[in-house]
Amino acid sequence: MSSRRSIVTIGMHDESQALLQELDEDFFGSPDDSASASSGASAHARSAGDSDVSDETSSGEHTPPAAQRVDPGSPGDDSDDDLEESFFSETDDVFQDEPPDVDVESRDDQLSALVEAEVRDLFHIGCKCVGLNHYSDLQSQREVLVRLMTSLQTLDKKCLKQYILGELAACILPATAAAAERRYKYKILGVTVCAKVFRDVHGVGEHTLKTLKQLVASGTAAIPRHGNVMFTPHNALSGETISKTVQFLRSYGNTYGLPQPAAPRGRSAVPPVYLPASHKKTEMHKSCVSALEKLQPPETLGYTSFRKIWKLHVPELRVMTPRTDVCAHCDRLRGEVSAAKTEEVTITAMDNLKKHTELALTEREFYRSSIAGAACEENDAEYSHHTFDFAQQLELPAHTREVGPLYFLVKYRVQLFGICEEARHKQSNYLFAEHQAIGADGKKAHGPNSVLSMLHHYLQTSNTVKRILCLHADNCTGQNKNKSTLAYLSWRCFTRRSDRITLSFMRVGHTRCAVDGYFGLIKQKWRKSENDTLADVKRAVNTSAGPNEAILYSWSWREWDEYLAQFYKPLKGIRKYQHFTVCKDDPGYVSCRESPEGESTRVKILRDDVEAPAADTLPPELHPPGLSQARRDYLQAKLVPFFSNDAQENLPWV
Repeated sequence: MSSRRSIVTIGMHDESQALLQELDEDFFGSPDDSASASSGASAHARSAGDSDVSDETSSGEHTPPAAQRVDPGSPGDDSDDDLEESFFSETDDVFQDEPPDVDVESRDDQLSALVEAEVRDLFHIGCKCVGLNHYSDLQSQREVLVRLMTSLQTLDKKCLKQYILGELAACILPATAAAAERRYKYKILGVTVCAKVFRDVHGVGEHTLKTLKQLVASGTAAIPRHGNVMFTPHNALSGETISKTVQFLRSYGNTYGLPQPAAPRGRSAVPPVYLPASHKKTEMHKSCVSALEKLQPPETLGYTSFRKIWKLHVPELRVMTPRTDVCAHCDRLRGEVSAAKTEEVTITAMDNLKKHTELALTEREFYRSSIAGAACEENDAEYSHHTFDFAQQLELPAHTREVGPLYFLVKYRVQLFGICEEARHKQSNYLFAEHQAIGADGKKAHGPNSVLSMLHHYLQTSNTVKRILCLHADNCTGQNKNKSTLAYLSWRCFTRRSDRITLSFMRVGHTRCAVDGYFGLIKQKWRKSENDTLADVKRAVNTSAGPNEAILYSWSWREWDEYLAQFYKPLKGIRKYQHFTVCKDDPGYVSCRESPEGESTRVKILRDDVEAPAADTLPPELHPPGLSQARRDYLQAKLVPFFSNDAQENLPWV
């Protein structure tokens, strides 16, 4: 680390700076002493576990060499012996004597982005102090706080604790006879804060802070050395065993894994690799152990140590659950790679898979950059970013204990449509039951008229919507990617309701976004609550998470499809484009692109033979027809007995 001494002086008080200067040689030592500083550990990881890594995974003076991914060779024989030999081949590029070059600038950018996201969440959640929010006092120094936390996360554990000792020494209050123990006035960047904010910024837990305070109170200026520091446990794993295990896991992922183009938002900077759900960790452990036993001398590896090595060194490799969604195109291309018989076919299949994942990664980066731009304070008054999508429908009644016969009945359906503003951590969830849908018995609930009616209501009533909009949605043609949606956005600009609108679609199979995350929180709450009425549904949504807000049916359905068809014509080849832009300065035209940086094609969608739409005219309203008599009879005879007694007196469809 080239700037070890400078990074610890950011935001320090004069007293703590003087103390650290005196202790400089003690806790920095020679450059070799700080070579083990972790560059990617998060503050939450340090606070979650203050103890050192298990001796089984960090013993000895050896560290596993940095591993790189390698392309799997041709399948060959399927026997276990050949498979194990391929995973531990000495000619494999994964097993290297020297670690590869590390892109330090890229790594620092990724760490800074993670810290910025962490700070944003901390400011949003607050410190939970009664009547106070000490994070608001740091709002004016937010950028300096991000730099400070980024610098602290680059320190190893010993340096971090020594730094905190200096801070505590400057924060301690004079001793009094009445106080049983010394008290502290915590400060960050010269601002008085609570203990929780102090711990969050420094990335330590309550136990660690308490221990350091005891050291300060006792007058000890140095971090005591643990008694087992100079000793290696008799059952410690060798560096070669750890390296071979890491090599096995990475090669196993290359052979059977399904790589993803990007990591889920806020989790990690490394894209995950999913193993099929049929692959069990216990079976992988047995295969690894059988291969390690062939080494000279043979090594043993317990299941717990195997999982610790996996979690520590190959966290991006995961076993998917049976419900994990994957891209069908990725899965097919991955199958072609596994089934390839010759080197030429393997190279071609790998190139196709790489091109597809790069396209998906480009779309994901554009999605993230759009959110970051909307969250930037400089663009706060210019544009806002929103993502909309339907969730899986909810069904009533829904109880934590479901009786058997209820499983076979067609329950009363409630639709959930979400519009998320990621920059502000807010999601509006539109709820409407099947008797409130545009069609009879809940039909046409996902059509363009439904989507545009709720989207129009949101854009007209939300106080956070800007004149310039950036919208994201999935590639569903029936709901989002159709002529009516493009016509509606053009109509908004034509009638001066918006200045410019960009509508983007992520690649099919790679559409996971923040709105799905909030849907997941709703489903978690839904499974743990008793729901019989629409009021129960609203309460479950509102209490699932702070950003979730439920909006029961109160808007008007409108005939957008036929109304807009009078003025706008369909866009030919709409499915091949992923990005569409309309502007008030270019009315009636849409700019289409196949990728974020692709060539733009300007197409006119406004009809020439009709008058332009009036700014003060809206489509005619559509009134829900309700439930048919057959559906009412079914609900009354089959479903009503399973509702609670209170709900039976106030059924939603009556």
